[in-house]
Amino acid sequence: MKEGFGMNEEHFGTAVDYFRAFEAVLAEGIPESHLALLRAHLAAPEHATTWARLAKSVGYSSGRSVNLQYGKFAARFARQLGLIDKPLDPGGVRWWLWALVRWADGYDADSGHTVFVLRRPAVEALCQLRLFEETAFELLPGELDPAAPIREGTRYQVLANTYERNPDARRRCIAAHGTACYICGFSFGAMYGAEADGYIHVHHVTPLSEVGGEYVVDPVKDLRPVCPNCHAVLHMGGRCRTIDEVRQLLRYTRHAEPVAYKIE
Repeated sequence: MKEGFGMNEEHFGTAVDYFRAFEAVLAEGIPESHLALLRAHLAAPEHATTWARLAKSVGYSSGRSVNLQYGKFAARFARQLGLIDKPLDPGGVRWWLWALVRWADGYDADSGHTVFVLRRPAVEALCQLRLFEETAFELLPGELDPAAPIREGTRYQVLANTYERNPDARRRCIAAHGTACYICGFSFGAMYGAEADGYIHVHHVTPLSEVGGEYVVDPVKDLRPVCPNCHAVLHMGGRCRTIDEVRQLLRYTRHAEPVAYKIE
């Protein structure tokens, strides 16, 4: 493998940068064939694949076709990421896809082909966007729940139904309600500075899983900006709490008696 194949995972940007770039491309529109490539790559074990395996996953005739189509999407994405020229990989080749992937350490054991892996910021951003329905994700060690029992070498697979979000509805929600959490008031920009400014989850007051399909969303009435913590509590335990319920939890804990911790 080429020396320096890995490069810094955030060489081209953070997960926040990737999230914004994906959102921008989504707003322009993405062919289903390009979404299929992203879906298959994200669902691959450890997000690693070869051209031949990716072609087989999405029904392309050859890895060359995948290379061409994936490159077209990557060019749009890289420009939204702020790249003007094709990135240069460690082998001296310029290609747009380098903004999304890196070379794996070694070759595919069955075919001997080169293996490429989705960069971690890309994985985090795609999972945050929740684009893909009934897609299996094999979690990497750094992506496991830290509270869960961990056995060395164990991987967990999570299956979930997700529903397509309209990026324009998200923008209009934020334009109406701002980027501070509608429940607790937390602001990423105020806490972490310019790099995180504008980052926020958007919550459907009525969950899409309960709507049961496509519907006309009112970004002002139906959506609210919420921080990841409050979003987790809204959906904790397999049900959807109301915004007022979570606010009430906050009021209770903020006015409760201080907890005395024993120092060992």
